[in-house]
Amino acid sequence: MDRTIRNSLISLLAGGGISGGLYWLGGYLSLALVTGLCWACGLKLTFYVGHLYPAYATGETWADKRWTGLSVGLVTLAALVGVSPVLPLVNELRLGLGFLVTGVGLVAYAAGTLAVLERVAGNSTASSSHSGTPQPTDSD
Repeated sequence: MDRTIRNSLISLLAGGGISGGLYWLGGYLSLALVTGLCWACGLKLTFYVGHLYPAYATGETWADKRWTGLSVGLVTLAALVGVSPVLPLVNELRLGLGFLVTGVGLVAYAAGTLAVLERVAGNSTASSSHSGTPQPTDSD
C-alpha cells in the first residue's frame, strides 16, 4: 500500500473513531465532528512533516525538543486542568472538550512546523537560484 494512502486512511480512521466515540458518549454532533476533523487533519499533517522533512522528526537534545515540550505541556494542561471537574459541565462534554483542545493543539503545532519549514525551504531555494545576487542579512 502506498504511504500517502496508508497515512490518509490512518488519519481518517482515527478522526472517524474519535468522532463516533464522542458522539456515542455525549451526543454532541458538532463537537464530535469538529474534534474528529481536527484529529484527522493533525495526524495527516504530522505524517506529512515526518515524510517530507524526516530530519525534523528526530533529535534527542533539549535544544531540539524544548518547543515541542512546551507545546505538548501547555496543550495537555489546558485539556486536563483547563477543562477541569470544577467547571459546571457534564463529564461527557468535559471529555469532548479535552479531546478538542488536544486535537487543536496537534493541528496548530503541525501547521506551525510546516509554515516554518516551507519558509526556510523557500529561502534556501531563492538563495540558491540567485547565487550571484547578494542577499540581505539580519545586520543589513
